[in-house]
Amino acid sequence: MKKILTLLFFVALAATSYGHALWIETTTNGKKGVAQKVKVFFGEYGSKEIDSAAKWYSNLKDFKIVLTAPNGTKQELKTKASVFHYEANFTPTQDGQYTISIVHHVKDLYENAKIDYYALANVFVGKSTLKNQLAKEVALSIQPNKTSFISGQESSFLVKLNQSAFKNQKITIIGPSKKDEPTETDANGVLNFTPKQKGTYFFEAFYEEKKSGSQEGKNYDKIWHVVTYTNQTI
Repeated sequence: MKKILTLLFFVALAATSYGHALWIETTTNGKKGVAQKVKVFFGEYGSKEIDSAAKWYSNLKDFKIVLTAPNGTKQELKTKASVFHYEANFTPTQDGQYTISIVHHVKDLYENAKIDYYALANVFVGKSTLKNQLAKEVALSIQPNKTSFISGQESSFLVKLNQSAFKNQKITIIGPSKKDEPTETDANGVLNFTPKQKGTYFFEAFYEEKKSGSQEGKNYDKIWHVVTYTNQTI
């Protein structure tokens, strides 16, 4: 019985961790000269299962946040741990699109899988023009087609895998009600979506790459790419 319980524990652990992701929460519309707060969480967004910062798995605490300003300059934001998230701040000095990104390669393996997490968010200040400011290291990405999001109006998001369209793939959307709204990208990797209410929307895409390699002396036969993108609808 003890062996069975131990096996069930590890199966549950693997299943739970598979559903976990990193995500960023911040205000989508910012103002010059006003400090912008950024929060980073790890857990399962839809079920509100948020891991305490002190118990983040493997080397997740070593993640780095990169802020790309409208003029293309990049800087790493300093973070500090809170109880259930990490916090960072920056103060916009320009009009335009600020891109916040995290690329994190998990040190430990799950079920012979290497996990790469990507977390994305944009902050739009004043008159903004959409730009693709993501580095090539962001293998799987979600980016919007406009700078403002209004409930009842359709928005489009371009999903890319290694700079190519992520065609006909399932995407998970979770709105303010915390209900999953699974949908798919089209043949051009575009996700069309109409938010029904105001609040924060969470987007997640997943891709399993069949690729073998070695990490920390252990062999893996696949890579799990997990990307999240959040924005606020008004």
